[in-house]
Amino acid sequence: MATIGIVSCRIFEDELTFLMKKEQEKKTRLILIETDFTETIEKKFNFEKIVYEKIQADELENKLKEPADAEDTIVLQLIEFSMEAHPERIKDMVYDKIQDLQSYVSGILVFYGLCGNVLGNVDNDLSTPDCPVRILRDEDGDIGDDCICISIGSRKKYVHIIRTDGKEGTYFLTPMQAAHWREIAYASALTPDPNDDEMLKMVFEYSNYKNVGKVSTGLQYEENYDQVVDDFSNRFNLKILEYEGNSSIIENSFERFMKSLKSNSA
Repeated sequence: MATIGIVSCRIFEDELTFLMKKEQEKKTRLILIETDFTETIEKKFNFEKIVYEKIQADELENKLKEPADAEDTIVLQLIEFSMEAHPERIKDMVYDKIQDLQSYVSGILVFYGLCGNVLGNVDNDLSTPDCPVRILRDEDGDIGDDCICISIGSRKKYVHIIRTDGKEGTYFLTPMQAAHWREIAYASALTPDPNDDEMLKMVFEYSNYKNVGKVSTGLQYEENYDQVVDDFSNRFNLKILEYEGNSSIIENSFERFMKSLKSNSA
């Protein structure tokens, strides 16, 4: 039996819901550490009838001592949007949450990209013999630059998109980013007032954004994705470029991590 920690930016709520639904079929126990913003992922869990136990962080030790009819346990710790505008803040938050979990789990998978090049060494910095730490990687072993890269499915594909369409700036929206674009605009320091559309329009113009990149992941947990992107395009006078994304980096990284943990404990 393995107890796995997942430390994730909440931007991956949809992918986590899809992954946890698959794990539910294996009767994996899911423990969600409650925060001020877990309500949105709970709605998705409930929609998919995913069974989970919600606890405060200081209840984890006792919760894990309770008997459970499950082969594996996943402890999920979400972190609020924090984007690359504050890379050191991202690093501090992610490292702190990993260290908080390490005494209780067999290993930790980090659902982040490089995020301003501050998380590239997390494996080496925080792994211990009793608790390895791994970050999401694509099939070539590359860490994604950011959440968009991870949603696209590979760093190679993402770099190709940037080089091909990068002559004009593109502001990307996955379904989750579209649903929370005002919060993300504030978190990424695009504007001090996320409700000031005129200021945001000026920022986009000054930054040479000409397009909005619609990254369809194939996951349907956020309603009105098409309408939100259309509205965003019209609101800020941006042309829509469509890209096909997927959850392969997350699914494959998780599968590799689980296999690695179980082979090491065998």
